[in-house]
Amino acid sequence: MTDATWAPDDDLRGAAALLSAADPARRAAGYHRLAARTAPGEDALRAWAVDTALPRAGREPDGFTLSALVEVLEAAQDGRALPVLLELAGHRDEEVRRAVARALPFVGEPAPDSPRVRALLALSRDGDRDVRDAAVFGLGTLDEAYSPAVRAALRERLDDEDEEVAEEAVRGLANRQDAAVLPRLIGLLEAYVEPHPLTLSAAAVLGRPELLPALAELAAERPDDPRIAAALAACDPGRRAESAALAWRLLEELSARRPDLDAALAWPRFSPDLHLELRHGPGPVTYHVDHLLTRAGRDPSRAAALVDADLPLAA
Repeated sequence: MTDATWAPDDDLRGAAALLSAADPARRAAGYHRLAARTAPGEDALRAWAVDTALPRAGREPDGFTLSALVEVLEAAQDGRALPVLLELAGHRDEEVRRAVARALPFVGEPAPDSPRVRALLALSRDGDRDVRDAAVFGLGTLDEAYSPAVRAALRERLDDEDEEVAEEAVRGLANRQDAAVLPRLIGLLEAYVEPHPLTLSAAAVLGRPELLPALAELAAERPDDPRIAAALAACDPGRRAESAALAWRLLEELSARRPDLDAALAWPRFSPDLHLELRHGPGPVTYHVDHLLTRAGRDPSRAAALVDADLPLAA
């Protein structure tokens, strides 16, 4: 599965050699080293890491070495690992289940009611709080996890005995435009001097004016925090209307100037940000609308001209 022109370096070969050690601690160290190298690695490295680690999954008797192996599979983000992860989701060791819950959002193709979503639903009710926390985080952030069953599972966890699990559920439901969690979300914004970045992101996605007082107080205390400023803008009806009007003018200007780009505006799920999507050359091109308008001094005509210059007509 790896590129024939690519070969592991000495550090990777050393990590792989540790996986055959008799001492479980040395094997775990090898998996940890391999995961650390795999996470930022190129495709060939990721494929090699899976080829190296995956066949050992059935031969690791110890929970802590098996959970370290799962870290490699998470880092590689290779769909071949999904069947093994699904099998390990019911492992007797909570450390393994926790590692699986963290890995599942990164392995497998997105699809409604996918096996990984069903596995995360089961793990969200696990007896171990860390397993639940990882599973609820995964459900809250997976784009395809939008079904009534997922919403029900997140609502169930609002009353979780663990505060962090409940907070993950609040964020997940806010991302799904569930206004019923507004009081809980306001409470999270007011409870912390520096709210979790995902709480601010969820507030921006929900975009409700009821959040403005709490966000304004945070902005007064931390005026240079761009995440707070972005959430404040997203919840301000006037600023949202202004941004939408500028985006539509940009689309009209660009469509008139460059109809070949087949421009469209898109609002990605779980994001407060409009994107400008274009067809150019062999693949799509995407601009963050607000960043593009800022680059153009908030002038839609100039923003259209910038895109025109960025994407010249084919010769």
